[in-house]
Amino acid sequence: MDAIWQNLPVILSGLLLTIEYAIVAIILMVIIGLIAALMRLSKVAPLRWIATAYVEIFRSTPLLVQLFFIVLGLPAILPVNAWFGQLTYPILAAALTLSLNEGAYVTEIVRAGILGVDRGQKEAAASIAMTGFQTMRYIVLPQAFKRMIPPLVNQAAQTIKDTSLLAPVGIAELVYKGEIVISETFASFTIWGFVAALYFVMIFSLSKCSSYIERRLQVDKR
Repeated sequence: MDAIWQNLPVILSGLLLTIEYAIVAIILMVIIGLIAALMRLSKVAPLRWIATAYVEIFRSTPLLVQLFFIVLGLPAILPVNAWFGQLTYPILAAALTLSLNEGAYVTEIVRAGILGVDRGQKEAAASIAMTGFQTMRYIVLPQAFKRMIPPLVNQAAQTIKDTSLLAPVGIAELVYKGEIVISETFASFTIWGFVAALYFVMIFSLSKCSSYIERRLQVDKR
């Protein structure tokens, strides 16, 4: 346990970075997923094609490969490090790649939630001269959101776990800091156990918050 207490500031700094990356990725994945889902449901064929290609590409390739390609591979053909800064670009690219990957899964969650709303309600909205935007904004999305809470929370938990894949591309977060501490103390069992416990606390807390929100919104379980 001495290895943990002596290196606690380092590990906690990695935990803070993990939380920051996760929050950014979760916010962006919901925005990206909502936009892509609406594009997939659009009557405009090119928008459907673009959204479908995005979902299939990011869901059919490993996140780690995507990170290597965008964070480490893209600078080989484009001067992105000069554009954004050699220290800034890897962080921005890693956060964006993580958001795009998770957003592809959120797209299908949102699309399923929208399609799950009774078509009769859309027809009723049309009968009182509501526009398509108003129907989606005030009738469809509020109901779909309630149905989407459990899968969205599951995806958010997966996003927190996927931040651990940022370490192999050189992004400092919880796993990266854990590796640094282990290289100095050789207490791999203790440090990895503590890191796993921190992940458990984050995801368990998120799950409990989800349960509370579901109860508050009185989600219909039937």
